[in-house]
Amino acid sequence: MRSLEYVTLPLEGLNGRFGGYWFALVRILFGGAALALLTFVCVRLSLNLATALCLYLTIIILLSLWGSFAASTVVSLLAVASLDYYFSPPIFSFEVNNPFDGIALVLFLTTSTVITVLVSRARSRTDQLVLEANLRAEEALRQAQAELAHANRVMLVGEMTASIAHEINQPLTGVVANAGTALRYLAAQTPNLEEARAYLGLIARDGKRAAEVIGRIRALVKKTPPRRDLLDANEAIREVIALTQNELQKSSVKLQTRLSGGLPLVPADRIQLQQVVLNLMVNAIEAMHEVRDGARELTVSSGSASHDVFVEVRDSGPGVAPANLDRLFDSFFTTKREGTGMGLSISRSIIEAHGGRLWAMPNEPHGVVFRFTLPTGADEGTDDGADHAG
Repeated sequence: MRSLEYVTLPLEGLNGRFGGYWFALVRILFGGAALALLTFVCVRLSLNLATALCLYLTIIILLSLWGSFAASTVVSLLAVASLDYYFSPPIFSFEVNNPFDGIALVLFLTTSTVITVLVSRARSRTDQLVLEANLRAEEALRQAQAELAHANRVMLVGEMTASIAHEINQPLTGVVANAGTALRYLAAQTPNLEEARAYLGLIARDGKRAAEVIGRIRALVKKTPPRRDLLDANEAIREVIALTQNELQKSSVKLQTRLSGGLPLVPADRIQLQQVVLNLMVNAIEAMHEVRDGARELTVSSGSASHDVFVEVRDSGPGVAPANLDRLFDSFFTTKREGTGMGLSISRSIIEAHGGRLWAMPNEPHGVVFRFTLPTGADEGTDDGADHAG
């Protein structure tokens, strides 16, 4: 693949140069045709040299505004030859008998050259200013998207405050209970050091669990510039699932995971990828609030196909009208009463920025499937035969 890259780049440059030559040739032909037509009209009307000079200069100015420097120069030389041949006595000859006619021709060539140079410089400067303005606009857009994505993450964490408090409270409760038990073993008439040591180990385990929960939350709400690391999509998904456990229990949602083993690593920003998965899972859980009869089931799947890794979030909610499936990703469009309509739009922007796709489709018999792909960047993709809900 590397050798192909080295071949492709020079070919692209070559194609660009040939394209430039063709455009210059077209401009020269167009300018020559306009010059011939104007010459024919001027000869038929028996116009003098001064009038022809002004009309020819108009063509040069228009061609300079549209064409390249080379094309304008060639047409300027053709114009001088035409003026000398058709309008400067002796007619139909390239001789110049009158010195004033010679001076006029030289002034015409000088003026046309100056105009061509000035217009060329002005066009180059304009193109540079437009390019700089576009770059500034793109940078401002990236910053705005990053700010919006960060606000969305903070909002998501705010919505899950109860679940997060429960996730942290569980290990902390274990720490307090195990500490009390360890103290009783140590305060006994004959301290039981072995049991005390075991309970101290449980305290350390629960403290680590609480620290991991807090670490995941801090990572989500932290405002950091995007970065691309080779990461395991399954590991990122499991961390998100750990944050949503209490939310799932509270909403009586049964979670199934079908994460294929041996997935290729994907170059992605871990926090942004987790934000997308969290958005999709929270949306699915909230959609199933309306389900009164039937099971509330959420399935998170992953797998690989060709050069992509895919992730699916499938719910058994009421579903979405087919006409609105793609509109779900429009900014401010929402089917929820208190939704902002930004979560899915931000999620699609994140995935597309990673070179992937995010879309929705109906689930059978009811519900919605959100699926996104991420390129692995590998030369040859691997297909692990992922088992996902079909």
